[in-house]
Amino acid sequence: MEKLIRRYSAFIPRWCQAFGDHAPDPGGEGRAVEWLVGSDSVGVVVLPEVRRLLTHELLGAYKPELELGARSVRLNQRTYAETSILGHPGYAALRELLRGSDDLYMFLTYHLIYPPGTRIITISRKPPLPLLYKEMAPLPILICD
Repeated sequence: MEKLIRRYSAFIPRWCQAFGDHAPDPGGEGRAVEWLVGSDSVGVVVLPEVRRLLTHELLGAYKPELELGARSVRLNQRTYAETSILGHPGYAALRELLRGSDDLYMFLTYHLIYPPGTRIITISRKPPLPLLYKEMAPLPILICD
């Protein structure tokens, strides 16, 4: 199944809207990936060095290729098969969100409970605030079983 995700970047670097209410990720702090699952969105907090790469690849100027499999994720030329990340309920929630919604939006958010500068890569059923974000080229995502 292929989906097109509408991508957004902030008009002013480092500005973004809050993620909102979500279920906490037990033991998420200190791991390489922490999942935030809200009623209409799924977010990922990653370590700073990984976040820079993902932000550049997912929300950069060119059009990335993303494939989400049951046991692996391929982003452009890199394949990730970290079972502790891909077996997490947050990853399952992301796949469910992608399969169940027609219009989806990707943008960076923040949350007050995280240290200053922490950014969350967010996929949501609701578009971001138009005063803060501008739309970019869409992201095609291939969802495999």
